Amino acid sequence: MTRSSVKRRNSHRSSKIRPITMPLEPLKEFQGMDTTERIFLEAVERGDKHTVIRCLQGTNHVNVNCTNMLGRSAIQIAVDNENVELVEVLLQQDGVRIGDALLYAIREGVYKIVEMLIDHPSITLEMLGSDWSKCRRTGEESSDYSQDISPIILASHCNQFEILQLLILRGAKINQPHQLSCSCKVCQEHVHEDSLRHSLLRINTYKALASPAWISLTSPDPILSAFRLSWVLQKLALRENEFKDTYMGLSEQCKKYACDLIDQCRTSEEVIAVLNKESDEEEADHRQYGIVDNNKLTLARLKLALKYEQKQFVAHPHCQQLLTSIWYEGLPGWRKRNGVTKFLLCIGLILLVPFMAVYYLIFPRSKIGQLLRSPFMKFLYHSASFGVFLFLLVCVSTEISGDSNRERFRGPTPSQLEWFIVFWVTGFVWQEVKQLWDEGLKAYIRQWWNWLDFIMLSLYLATFSLRLVAYILIKSDRYGPREMNRSDWPPLDPTLISESLFAVANVFSFSRIIYLFQANQHLGPMQISLGCMLIDIAKFLFIFFLVLTSFACGLNQLYWYYNGSRSEGDPDSFYTLGESYITLYWSLFGLTALKDIKIPQGQYITELMGMLLFMAYHGMASIVLINMLIAMMSNSYQNIENHADMEWKFCRSKLWMGYFDEGSTLPAPFNLIISPKSIYYCLRSCNAFLCKCFRSRRYHKRRPRSSSGGTIKPISSHTHDKEEHDSRLPGVALDDLSVFTVRGEHLALGSRDYNIVVVVLMIV
Repeated sequence: MTRSSVKRRNSHRSSKIRPITMPLEPLKEFQGMDTTERIFLEAVERGDKHTVIRCLQGTNHVNVNCTNMLGRSAIQIAVDNENVELVEVLLQQDGVRIGDALLYAIREGVYKIVEMLIDHPSITLEMLGSDWSKCRRTGEESSDYSQDISPIILASHCNQFEILQLLILRGAKINQPHQLSCSCKVCQEHVHEDSLRHSLLRINTYKALASPAWISLTSPDPILSAFRLSWVLQKLALRENEFKDTYMGLSEQCKKYACDLIDQCRTSEEVIAVLNKESDEEEADHRQYGIVDNNKLTLARLKLALKYEQKQFVAHPHCQQLLTSIWYEGLPGWRKRNGVTKFLLCIGLILLVPFMAVYYLIFPRSKIGQLLRSPFMKFLYHSASFGVFLFLLVCVSTEISGDSNRERFRGPTPSQLEWFIVFWVTGFVWQEVKQLWDEGLKAYIRQWWNWLDFIMLSLYLATFSLRLVAYILIKSDRYGPREMNRSDWPPLDPTLISESLFAVANVFSFSRIIYLFQANQHLGPMQISLGCMLIDIAKFLFIFFLVLTSFACGLNQLYWYYNGSRSEGDPDSFYTLGESYITLYWSLFGLTALKDIKIPQGQYITELMGMLLFMAYHGMASIVLINMLIAMMSNSYQNIENHADMEWKFCRSKLWMGYFDEGSTLPAPFNLIISPKSIYYCLRSCNAFLCKCFRSRRYHKRRPRSSSGGTIKPISSHTHDKEEHDSRLPGVALDDLSVFTVRGEHLALGSRDYNIVVVVLMIV
């Protein structure tokens, strides 16, 4: 069976379905159709070229734009049958209207026919793009495609690479949709005219922009374009709930396209080249300041993937293989060892932490120093440091901490263990400050675990501050005696408040252990499921609070009339609004007896109604809400379990990336020690700052002149840097320049100038 016969059969099949949505006008005209036109259209359908030419010639030639019962013209039938010869004959006729023939040719992917159609004089450049519907004649609205489907949009929808490239070379383009909150005149007109058509126009445009063919042919950085478009589509899915599934499908399409691109890499060098790719803005800034280093492993593209939550891309085997090799750098053969050997080696390395830290402070560039800067060793030592901190908290919370009579002292001095905790907390604070400085505020607050660290450290700092205030007040002899029974202490004593905050901080400290679960393939998915369940619990608590408030107000309104008739010792369950909340809450756990809700000397109807409300509350809370919460948590757990590997690898990558960057090598409290390397970096920064000031003064004194006249023209800072390098360092290669960074300003100095300045500063 030939291809044309298959197409013809498909055309007949479609003709049986189309009359459901077919307009009635062609049916009425078809009854009075001329015999010659019918023969002409049948010849086009059969591909009879000679009959078609004979019908088009002569004095009584047929109308080339006549249509059949389905409203299809001869050129549309010829395009649908992919008959290139008949299309060429029909295009030579005067007054031929192409109509949907171009769209049919694009849909079928016939490059030759598309090229012939767009070369026709009736097809202008504007018709290939967004003005397709505006340039068509009245009454030519297609029954197969909406008005906003232009040739280039349809080519993108169908992923016709060759045809799309042809249209782009001819000058066709797709206009970016305006923002959803745009209030320009054009958007307002479209919304007032037809809001549904305006929404469909945006959807069809985003479908074209999310097409792999369009991204591949138009974007200089396809992976970055896919990341950004996927992020935009996710935001639109949250704002336009009516088309949420459509936008989410397009977002997933962009994510899959990025994964398909990384899947084309065949070597580690290609993967590194892809993951090291920076955005145009970052690359331009680095080139402006002259800090481009192609050999440095920055993983800028992978950081963007984490930022835009491209979980499939990050969890791709190529990315994970590279991350794993970087993570275990400096530890060859680590993954091949068994679990017992790994555990014993970790214990041995942890016991050597003090000696390794001292050695690193003295010799930071040695082989051991390079080993300590590896991501795995940094993670191991930071985790061990936090484990020691938790052990100190346990010791302080038990009788190991010191005097058993300490509970009588107000504003006590810190014990030895408490001083250790102060040192550890100070080291943690310094570590968070450095992280905030390196990542920036937006990237820092984007991670929820940083919020947990911030709350935990804030509580510890508040505890230390209150302990200091209590100590100063007691020493000043203006706040009562130092030793007294706790029952006689003031209600808002700083020591009492500090102890309360310290207890809450301990809870947050031990909860932070869950963060380390992300490194384990068994505990990681459970930790992710727990985080999703916490979101479900927050939603549930909002609904539960509304139900609790409604019953608390109703029962309080029923009981408060009998508040004066109660005798001493009777339960005050619902006589105040606060007690109503407390009683209803604890009753969920079976801690409220039925006798507590009875009214002393109350009326029968009041007790009966109170009993019915109490029963209705338990039925609503225990049977409906609790089971709804269980169902929500089960659904969240199942969703994570269905994609457990991808979710865990994405979260583990976020954890690993925090240890890939340079800095924060030593854990707390060893990071508080000022190392010679820190002094060297400080002197180098001062050197760069002084040189910057000196060079800026020289620039002000020496103003360049224009070669054409004597007018002074402003010259950019980049030009100044280039001229200064050329004038002060003739014959010095770029590799001989030492590049420094001071508050975002990059300076280049020759090695000889750098040595002279450093020696002078050391002497001073």
